[in-house]
Amino acid sequence: MQTTPGQLPPHVHPRLPTIRFRLALLVLSCVLPAAIVSAFLIYDHYRVERASLLGEAMATARSMVAVVDRDFDTVVTALSALSVSDDVDAADIAEFRRQATNVHAILPITEIVLYDAPTRRQLMNTATGPVSVAPGNAALLRDVMRTGQPVVTGLTRDGAGGQTITVGVPVVREGAVRYVLAAQVLPAALGAILRDQQVPASWRASILDGDLRIVARNVDIERYRGTLPAPDLVERMRRQLEDTFDGSTVDGNRVVMLYSRSSKSGWSVTLGIPHANLAAGLMRTLESLIIATVVILALGLGMAWLVGGRIAHSVQALIEPATALGTGQHVQPAVVDFQEARQVADSLVRAAAALDDARGRADSELRERRAAQEALQAADLRKDEFLATLAHELRNPMAPLVNALEIMRLGGPGKPPPPNVLDIIERQLKQMVRLVDDLLDVSRITTGKLGIREETIVLQDVINHSLETAGPLVAQRRHALSVNVPDEPVVLQGDATRLAQVLSNLLNNAAKYTPNGGRLALNAVRLHAPDRVRIDISDNGIGIAAEMLPQVFDIFFQADRSLGRAQAGLGIGLSLARRLVELHGGTLTAASPGKDLGSTFAIELPVTTGDATPAPAGDVRSAPLPQLRVLVADDNIDHANTLRTLLIAAGQSVTVCYDGLSALRCAESFEPQIAFLDIGMPRMDGYELARRLRADPRQQDCMLVAVTGWGQEKDQQSSRAAGFHRHIVKPLAPAQLRALLQERASRATMHDTV
Repeated sequence: MQTTPGQLPPHVHPRLPTIRFRLALLVLSCVLPAAIVSAFLIYDHYRVERASLLGEAMATARSMVAVVDRDFDTVVTALSALSVSDDVDAADIAEFRRQATNVHAILPITEIVLYDAPTRRQLMNTATGPVSVAPGNAALLRDVMRTGQPVVTGLTRDGAGGQTITVGVPVVREGAVRYVLAAQVLPAALGAILRDQQVPASWRASILDGDLRIVARNVDIERYRGTLPAPDLVERMRRQLEDTFDGSTVDGNRVVMLYSRSSKSGWSVTLGIPHANLAAGLMRTLESLIIATVVILALGLGMAWLVGGRIAHSVQALIEPATALGTGQHVQPAVVDFQEARQVADSLVRAAAALDDARGRADSELRERRAAQEALQAADLRKDEFLATLAHELRNPMAPLVNALEIMRLGGPGKPPPPNVLDIIERQLKQMVRLVDDLLDVSRITTGKLGIREETIVLQDVINHSLETAGPLVAQRRHALSVNVPDEPVVLQGDATRLAQVLSNLLNNAAKYTPNGGRLALNAVRLHAPDRVRIDISDNGIGIAAEMLPQVFDIFFQADRSLGRAQAGLGIGLSLARRLVELHGGTLTAASPGKDLGSTFAIELPVTTGDATPAPAGDVRSAPLPQLRVLVADDNIDHANTLRTLLIAAGQSVTVCYDGLSALRCAESFEPQIAFLDIGMPRMDGYELARRLRADPRQQDCMLVAVTGWGQEKDQQSSRAAGFHRHIVKPLAPAQLRALLQERASRATMHDTV
């Protein structure tokens, strides 16, 4: 693309911000948020302090109201005490006047007056003399006579033109108000309450009477006594007893106004706090914050300007060597002012040198790729070697089998085979089955699909079996083995072979990792809460380090045990053992005091309440079997025919079919008592065949046995759901075959409870 003179190329961006500008933004972004957060925190603190101050002020107002009520209560109490004096009714009340004068002397009042209630005439006055004809306060006397209770008036005018507060109490004789005792309280006496509370001079504090008129005030009381406060305050006080709001004083100052009104006397105390008093601390703190922010911001911007200039100088110094690198010229080291720019300059020099040996690195990468390819080929070769080894292990038993068959043919038809040929065939078949089972166990461990075959067993038999398996290694290493088991048989529900495998595995481990001549122990104890059995296998061997204990049951994990390291195995034994124990509803745990202090593996298993079925005496194969109608269905013709031969040899009546649909049709007329069915068959699989047979009322007594190569847990669940009574994984052993026939023969009917 061509550009006109003065026009920038398309990849050049004009008016980009400078380094100094970006540094200034960085300073602002750091300082301003901190200042804003600080201001917010200061304001929040101000709100808390303001609320606290207003709360304390409201408490002061309540206290002052309580003092006002207390002072009036004191006068009322003194007058009530005088009212019960018998001297009031005497013809000469000089003695009563003397008593009243004594009370007058100790109270903050100007006089005590005794009024005749019906005529409102003064009978006695402690200030003017024994008798006066001046009438009393009509409203006060009327309220006292009407209520029969003490009355406190608001601010009123006295006879001399001054302002006073009157407290009146009734003098009751024969159930009626005969006299009224009244005391005059000067407003100045209430002003002492404000002085005692030491209200700040800038505040406005007032005491209001029941009519909300100002009686006492800390400022200009002579001017405002007897007047009403601000209208908004009066309106609020008539609605509720206490409140805090922004209002104004009677002299027009804006304040935070709060008040408390007595529910007893109706008198009130108001406090007006200037806003400046509340915000003074906030404003001083904010001013300090603003000044500090401005100073810090100015210093930061100044430093940003200086540092930005030095950075810009260093960046410009890098332009020339970068251009030289791009054109392939000799690169001169740049003179810069900070470490990062120095690193860039050095990188430019190194980059120029690196261009010279780029081709060499490319060759090296090619060699590395070839090495990786060779590694892949080696892995492929190891895979082939594994398959070859597996094939070798499988062919090992196959070769004797082929030879044994050929030997049987050499004998000619109708002649019995040599005595050892059948033993060879049986032994090699067991070897092949064991090899396949071992491979499947490893797969089941990694996929979590390991299963067990449950039956009623005796723990003592399982322990004896495991001792037979582990005995040679224990004897070889000259260990002393002690075994303690309960005298009574302990009945379990589980897989005897798998449990014996667990115990023999733990005994072998104990023997391996205990020095020659060590001590091993197997202790079984019956627990009764809950009903379980605990088997401890302990040794005095090399023990397990504390940090290794949580990992001993991980698959492929092996602690660093120097003793017997060559016999450590693949690290799947303990993982398999724990999984097998858990499948039995139990737990397997490991404990060790530490290195060289031995270890203990503890197994806990639930105990069943049933009895173990005793093994039949003598040779099971020699026991006679009753004749049953047996249906065999399998698309593997050889397996079906050989199974028929075995069944006929056992004296059974047998019908064979090679697909599921034919088996269903045959069952309608044959009505078998037991059926051995393959799962994967053409035309109708074994699951569907089982469902059809179970749905036929005529086949309710037929025992359905799945004989298949599929042995995963999900396969067994599917066969049970389809209606099979038993699930046997091929090959079907002769002992299993006879046991199934014997089981069916011993039952009268099958129904659906199997």
